[in-house]
Amino acid sequence: MSLTAPPSTHPDFAPEEQHLRGTVAAMLRQLEVWEDRDRNVGADLETSLTLADTAGEHAAMLSLHVHAPYFGSLKVRVAGREQTLYVGKHAFRDLKGPHSVVSWESDVGSLFYSGALSWEARGGLTGTIRRRRQLDVQGQRLRRVTDLSDDAAGGETGGREEVLVRRLSEASTAAMRDVVETLQPEQNAAMRAPAGRPVVIQGAAGSGKTTIGFHRLAWLTHPDRGAQRGRPENMLVLMPNQVLARYAARVLPGLNLGGVGVTTPEAWALSFLGLEKMEVTDRTLSLLLHDHDNARRKAAWRRAKAMGDGRMLRVVRQHLAGRLLGQVGRLSLHAAAEVGRELRPLALDAATLGTLLEDVLARSPLEGYRAAFRAALEGEALARLRVPEEEETRVRRQLAPDLTTLTAKVFAGMLPVSEGRRLLSDEATLRSAAQGVLDERLIRVLLSDPLTGIPKPRRSHADVTELPVMLAVAALLGGVGQRQGRQLAPYDHIVLDEGQDYSPLLYALLARAARPGHLSVLGDSSQGIHGYKGPNSWADVQEALGGPARVDVLTLSRTYRSTRQITALGARVASTYNPAASVVGVDRGGAEVRRLTGGDLAALTAQAVGEMLQAGHRNVALVTRRVADAEALAGELRHHDLDARPITSEQARYEGGVVTLPVNLAKGLEFDGAVVVGADAATYDPATPFESRLLYVAVSRGLHALALVARGELHPLLREAGEGE
Repeated sequence: MSLTAPPSTHPDFAPEEQHLRGTVAAMLRQLEVWEDRDRNVGADLETSLTLADTAGEHAAMLSLHVHAPYFGSLKVRVAGREQTLYVGKHAFRDLKGPHSVVSWESDVGSLFYSGALSWEARGGLTGTIRRRRQLDVQGQRLRRVTDLSDDAAGGETGGREEVLVRRLSEASTAAMRDVVETLQPEQNAAMRAPAGRPVVIQGAAGSGKTTIGFHRLAWLTHPDRGAQRGRPENMLVLMPNQVLARYAARVLPGLNLGGVGVTTPEAWALSFLGLEKMEVTDRTLSLLLHDHDNARRKAAWRRAKAMGDGRMLRVVRQHLAGRLLGQVGRLSLHAAAEVGRELRPLALDAATLGTLLEDVLARSPLEGYRAAFRAALEGEALARLRVPEEEETRVRRQLAPDLTTLTAKVFAGMLPVSEGRRLLSDEATLRSAAQGVLDERLIRVLLSDPLTGIPKPRRSHADVTELPVMLAVAALLGGVGQRQGRQLAPYDHIVLDEGQDYSPLLYALLARAARPGHLSVLGDSSQGIHGYKGPNSWADVQEALGGPARVDVLTLSRTYRSTRQITALGARVASTYNPAASVVGVDRGGAEVRRLTGGDLAALTAQAVGEMLQAGHRNVALVTRRVADAEALAGELRHHDLDARPITSEQARYEGGVVTLPVNLAKGLEFDGAVVVGADAATYDPATPFESRLLYVAVSRGLHALALVARGELHPLLREAGEGE
């Protein structure tokens, strides 16, 4: 079928329409059964209530999918028998007919997206895929039938690209897209990377990385994952800012992931540390955005990089070891416990306590030094008292007060904030802890202070660059993970979005916070505007997570967000600071990039927005270089009869419409149209790679339309071919 063909001309449209009606009827019958409380009666009241509640949950889930029971089908052949499997967002078993649906997360559902022609079916048999078909179903009605591949038609039909382009041409929304129906083979393969093994998914802006991360979580909750299966309430997604976190989290209910936590690494760290009221600053970013002195910018960048260096975990470990061994060297334990009918004395001198502590420090246990030392003390005490196994519980209770008091003395005064800052600010402390780990150059970088001109808040605060060090102190002393009451448990899975902006130190800590291997990283090295916190390359991430042999790095080769005109411009910008960047878009045509120069900035911006609104683009972003620019622009546009809502802090929520926002808050969001306001060399310095990264993020926000606005000449990278040469 061509893009212009009427939806109902497919020869199988009528039979597919009939099957859809049968499926909807079967689902409605099942809902009636589940909602009929008289049928859900057990042997007693409690059993009846349980049955009714379970039936109610099933009914509530299925009812969400009756309007669109499935979106595709597979005709397969196994052992000489052909059958058609329908694929949807929710599995449904029709016990009385041929209207069952398999879920997209299942192993069978994966066949819909892949390019494979055969697979190993149950019982060692080989199954063959004869046809893949996309079914556009809305409001219980069949709208269109598109064959993606068909043996009878010679294999691939081009239908997958047709469906994709049709979907990408739709207007944006105020939330992240659900792409279950149009996952491309390379996206599907990345999403289904082996569970229980860390994976880095690298892709350009618009390649679907973030969406794939959420869909990967849904895939991990499916029963087919077996021992690697996760629970939504035990999963965590970290995103670079709260604006993006709220925008992305709206896709979760549709994927049955309502319990997943979505937040920023800073908010999560402060919550874990119990410091929710502490203000978070990013003084390095402030300097990079506002200071024009490149020497200071480079110095601030280097110091932030050093603070997040993966070797800092060893530095923190050596610092804590020195402090703890110094404190235990002044202590001893004298206690007694009744074993059998005999009161037996217990004495542990400083040397013995030191040996126990050294053993704990050498192991670096995931539960933390404090819990491990307490357990080691208990084990040593039981052994010295020669306690029979049947009396261990009783003797533990007797010893508990003395052992708890001693442990508290060993770890007295060891607080994450104070220890982290002591390590980063006191030269003697840092040099002692860094011995044999960091060289003199890196120590001097850490001891420098290029941010003296950036004011600090008067209230209690923590900077984003020092938080990983504080978190390392907490993780080593008390463990790290998900708090469940008074206990810590590893997360079932953690997703890191914009992974190029997370330090190697933070990676190492998050690996301790999750089940082994349950970390998914999504990133694009070309968008590293917070690269002062991030790794130098994905190899640094692999090293932090256990080495290249233990971490997969997958690359998405295409970007799906924008028209070819917008994608080509973004690729030109990215290539200036990342020669290895390869941005290949879907061949989807659109309007030419609009260039408006030589006049009042607000007037030109209003003109660009007016043209986009007239073209039917409802969601439009006006991307500025700084927060102050976004605030000022929103006010100036009112004089041009244009209402644009400013998004200038992480507390704001994107609700659609026309908005102004700084480029650092625009990253990750997408809009029908984008206007880069101040698209000139005075705003984005062509000689500074960091500025080019900002420019790349700005020009890659639009799905269908892009305008470049400047008072004078456009930035050299944004001019039309031949202009200004």
